[in-house]
Amino acid sequence: MSGRTGPLPQVARELGRTAARVRNGVRYAAGTQFAPIGPTPSRVIWSEGKAELRHYSGHGVGPEPRLAPPVIVLGGLVGRSYIFDLHEGNSFVARTLGAGFDTFVLDWGIPDADDSANTLETYLARYFPRALQAACQETGADEVSIIGYCMGGTMSLQALAGNPSLPVRNLVLIATPVDFGHLGSMVDAVCEGRLDPATVLDQEGNVPASLIAAFFSVMKPTAPVVKYANLLQNLWDEDYLRGYQALNRCFEQHAPLPGAAFVQIAQQWMRDNAFVTGSLRLGGRAVHLADLKMPVLIVTGDRDELVPEGATAPTAGLLTGTKPEVLALPAGHASLTTGRTAAKHTVPRILGWLADQSVAL
Repeated sequence: MSGRTGPLPQVARELGRTAARVRNGVRYAAGTQFAPIGPTPSRVIWSEGKAELRHYSGHGVGPEPRLAPPVIVLGGLVGRSYIFDLHEGNSFVARTLGAGFDTFVLDWGIPDADDSANTLETYLARYFPRALQAACQETGADEVSIIGYCMGGTMSLQALAGNPSLPVRNLVLIATPVDFGHLGSMVDAVCEGRLDPATVLDQEGNVPASLIAAFFSVMKPTAPVVKYANLLQNLWDEDYLRGYQALNRCFEQHAPLPGAAFVQIAQQWMRDNAFVTGSLRLGGRAVHLADLKMPVLIVTGDRDELVPEGATAPTAGLLTGTKPEVLALPAGHASLTTGRTAAKHTVPRILGWLADQSVAL
């Protein structure tokens, strides 16, 4: 005999996968949770309004930290914070813990009618400093490191420009836009006056989550086709399903945006392009990115369709009070923090830089 086995093993494998596709498809359609939310244990140590700060380290909850200062991770107002703890084996906070950091996540919460009057000052001049203070009190540290992802980085920049004395030792900006002239047609419509921010508010006075989802859909119009094609191809693989379900949940389940904050963002960030033009304001006064003095790492992805290079490129030149480092990585928006690319390439380099700026306990 020649030793060739013929096509039978391949046929059997495909028949097995087809059966698994049917079985998993039925379970997925029925709402089976392949990736439960928040697999890494944590506890809330501070809250105000809808915002809360979750602690993932120490006190029997997680591994004891080996490096200082502690790290606070945050996203933007419209994202869901469980993107940082997607599922077991694919968790940014778990990797941060594993790197030796005392780890927190600042979650802005899900606003309702009671929050429609919340302004940028509510989040950046009140919640942000108080969350930092709570982390310091919890750990006994004098300062923290901040990792801001996407809009979370933009918010961190404005908050720190508004109060440069906040106890922040290091700042990491991941996929953080500052030049809003590069963020697509819907932002352009606001900038050019073709879209009045007041007209998109719902009965509660907020920008509804459905409109936020539509904004991201416009930026990546082919994403649903590719997504469902990949799902069908890999429906047999439960590991793939865990990642798909968790990531899909993050990028489809958006939070509403408080109306008052949106009106400010539309005027300052979009129409005035205030980060780039130097006209940024907070609390009724001018604030300047040049006042930031801490070490800064700017992380970008060369395949990021949501926050393209043009939106992030000016950042380093605006931070004239320090010497920021730029880390350009072969990654898309999500894979800067999640997935196999994140596990192998992006997150180790980000946390490696942060470790170099930290001290051993």
